[in-house]
Amino acid sequence: MRKLRFVLLIVLALFFIVSCAGQGVSDCAGGLCVATWNVQNLFDANLDGNEYEEYRPSSGWTQSAYESRLSNARKVLQSLPQSESYIIVLNEIEGPNVVEDLIKNGDITKMGLRYYACAGMEGGAIQTAVISSLPIAAAKVHDVGEGQRPIIEAEFDTSSGKIFVLALHLKSNIGTSSETAAKRREAALTVKDVSDQILSDNPGSVVLVCGDMNEECWDNNVFGKGDDAVLKAKGEFGRDFWYCLWMDTDLNLWPGGSYMYNGLWKCYDNILLSASAKDQTGWEYESCGLVFENIQKTADSKPFAWDRDLLRGVSDHLPLWVRLNSF
Repeated sequence: MRKLRFVLLIVLALFFIVSCAGQGVSDCAGGLCVATWNVQNLFDANLDGNEYEEYRPSSGWTQSAYESRLSNARKVLQSLPQSESYIIVLNEIEGPNVVEDLIKNGDITKMGLRYYACAGMEGGAIQTAVISSLPIAAAKVHDVGEGQRPIIEAEFDTSSGKIFVLALHLKSNIGTSSETAAKRREAALTVKDVSDQILSDNPGSVVLVCGDMNEECWDNNVFGKGDDAVLKAKGEFGRDFWYCLWMDTDLNLWPGGSYMYNGLWKCYDNILLSASAKDQTGWEYESCGLVFENIQKTADSKPFAWDRDLLRGVSDHLPLWVRLNSF
């Protein structure tokens, strides 16, 4: 197996990105699965100084507990639909060391996941990562604004056309609703600018916006059908708006959300697809779903959230995926 080489780049002195750079055009004639998953605070057992207090050795966080979390995360990733190629966005991962530990495993190697990009705020505890079985042709980090996590733009050059993934983790709902909504809207404006430029420079390419958006599509702030929505979305494909899985009434996605709050399912994790994913050329949208397997469920079919005190659980979010096929 080819030895991986990871290159550390400093970007704008604010964020960092790690990627295994690929060369040439990837020939993946089979299907492609693109997924997004908030892994809920996946930290290693090393003291780096930026981690949350409860994930420091002084607080009893151990290598054994970390290995258990890695094992469960791998099981979830292996539950994604079988595909020839994978691109997976991960939220709330500590950083590149954890990404490497996650993918340096025999079972994950079988999925081909050996390329990655990772970025976060300088001094921040958690980051966003893109891991892939396809070489990352290029990767950029886009600044969103003070106190916000950056957006990763990952480009994949395949024989069926270019694919761009914008990986994000928008502002949480901690704080006043007006303040947090404004922050998410600020990030969405960056997504709009970046995606508009991508589609202008690369007509016909497929763009996917993936991640934990901390807002539902019908909130009509970041995305929705309303005039005020930054990223206009619908449950159908068409020009000048995004296709949103949750808004497609024909799908009836089970179990009805990707995150549970106060006993109610929320559709916070999302994948938006550009119109070119359904234009009968290049990469075409085929299907979608959520991963909700045994180790992710409680006895009453709720997400088996990770509990730091009890050292058990997986994540309070479910992975959402779409499958693309080359036309």
